[in-house]
Parts: sequence; structure tokens; C-alpha cells
Amino acid sequence: MRRVGWCALVLLLALRPAPAQDPPKDDKKPPPAKARYDELVKEFNAARQQLVPEINKAKGEEQQKLLDKYYALGKEYAEKFYKIAEDEPKDPVATDALFWVVQNGSGSTVHTKAAEKVAALIGEMPLKDLVKRLNGLRTGADPIVQAAIKRAEKDEADLLAGDLLAWVATSAPYHASAPKAIERLVEKYPDNAAIERVCAILGRVPNGADTLKQILEKAPKARVKATAALALGQSLASQTDRLVDKPEAAEKLTAEAEKYFVMAIELYGKDNATAQKESAERELKAFQTLRVGKEAPEIKGPDLDGKEFKLSDYRGKVILLDFWGDW
Repeated sequence: MRRVGWCALVLLLALRPAPAQDPPKDDKKPPPAKARYDELVKEFNAARQQLVPEINKAKGEEQQKLLDKYYALGKEYAEKFYKIAEDEPKDPVATDALFWVVQNGSGSTVHTKAAEKVAALIGEMPLKDLVKRLNGLRTGADPIVQAAIKRAEKDEADLLAGDLLAWVATSAPYHASAPKAIERLVEKYPDNAAIERVCAILGRVPNGADTLKQILEKAPKARVKATAALALGQSLASQTDRLVDKPEAAEKLTAEAEKYFVMAIELYGKDNATAQKESAERELKAFQTLRVGKEAPEIKGPDLDGKEFKLSDYRGKVILLDFWGDW
């Protein structure tokens, strides 16, 4: 009996439920915001890099699909970057994440929200840091453009304010506020290094001629005046081809374009800008000899059979010129 009782006791002890235990503690803390950001940047870059060999091998529609996928990656990752900014709004890396979304996440659900937050930051950031940030940003997002112009007006006495206006002029030239930014840039900061680049952009922007004439009138440096004159000549020259059926208007526009080309050449000469002067001279010569309606220049060379020929040999005949290359 004693042995049976002992066995029963052992059995009861074995069947007694084990004392309740707390679940194991997870000592892992979420990675710091900077580590999360760096890891996400690394992952994004790797995803893009993985597509490059495929893009290079593909052709036609397949290549275009891969290119679309390559550029769409920013949209796919935008929410992840925005989440970092949401989770750690006071961490400096939140600013990095917001600028990343604005730069790469166009079309994403968080792009507009990120742009609005960046616009708010523009009003607060140290001007030097802000200029550096914006110079790496290519976007015409309305809140950001408006905030940059407003900040430039607020800190007008600081020369760096001119860089904010230059950023608007070069990164968002088609924005409705761009003419205002350019006008202010030329008026308040005529020595800003970006004005030459602004001139080149204005030559391609509709209604840019008026601003170029303003720069030509007000700019203190010969080099800047020359660049404005050249851009004006190029802008007017590009319009003459559309006036073939209006010879009088074409002739008037041609004379004006040539005037600005000659002005640019003279101004570059005064500034000892030899390379720019020679380039402007070539453009003037090409405009005078190669535009629509002018007689084709002489061409000499061997034909497919090795026989020498001149284009003038075929004067009066219909000629088809086939320019081709093999790379």
C-alpha cells in the first residue's frame, strides 16, 4: 500500500499544471530612424540596380515596360519613407525622408502630403541648409515653389535668397510663379551665377523673350547679356521655320534673330569668352545658310559606286537626301 501511495503521489505531481510563465520578452527595439532610412535607401537602390541589366538587354516595348517599372519604384517605396517621417517627426532623418518622397514618389498617395510638409520646413530651415537641399531637388510641386518664393522675399537681404529664386527659375520654369521669381532674381540679384542658365532655359520657354530682353537691359555683366542675347536669337530663329508661307513676317523675324546673334558675338568678344563666341558664330552661320527656304549648301563626295559627285550636278531635279549612320 505504501508503494502504491507513493506512486500515486508521483503521478499527481507529474500531472499538476506547471506554474504560469510570462511570455519571453522581446528585447529587440525598433531600429533607430537613421538606420531604417539608410536600409530603405539601400533596398531601393538595389531594386533599381537589379533592373538595369534587364533594361539593357531588352528591346522595344519590353524595354519600355522595364523602364516604367524602374521609375515606378519610387512610387512603390514612397509610403515606407513617409512612415519614417511620421514615426520620428522630431528626428533629423524625417527631413531626409520627406525630401526623398518629394523627389522620387511622384504619383504616390503620400507625395502631396510630403510636399506640404517640405513647404513648411522651407519657412524654418537655416537658409544655407535649405539652398543645399533644394539644389538637389527637381520638382515643380506648387507648395514647395510658393514656399521658396515666400522665403526669398522674407530673407531678401541675404544673397542666398537669390539662390532660392534661381532654383524656382531652373527647376520649375513652367510654373505660373516662375516669371515672378525670374524678374525678382534679375532685379535683386543680377550677379547670381544661375542667371546664365536661366537665360538658356528662357530661350525654350513660351513667352520667355520678354524676360530675356529685361535681362539684356538690366544685367551688369557682359557675359550674362551675351547669354541673354544668344537665347533670344535662338528663340526667334526657331520660330522662322513656321513662317515659310508668310515671307514678310519671316524676313522681319529673321532680321531680329540675326541682330541678337551678332549682339551675342560682340558681347562674348568683349568678355574674352572665346569658346562661347565661336559657338555663337557657328549658330549664326547655320541660321543664315541652313534654315527652311534657303538654298542647300554644296555637298561633294563619292556615291555608292565610288564615283565623285556634287549636289549642284542635280540642280533642277527632285533630290532625296538620306542621312543614316551605323553604330
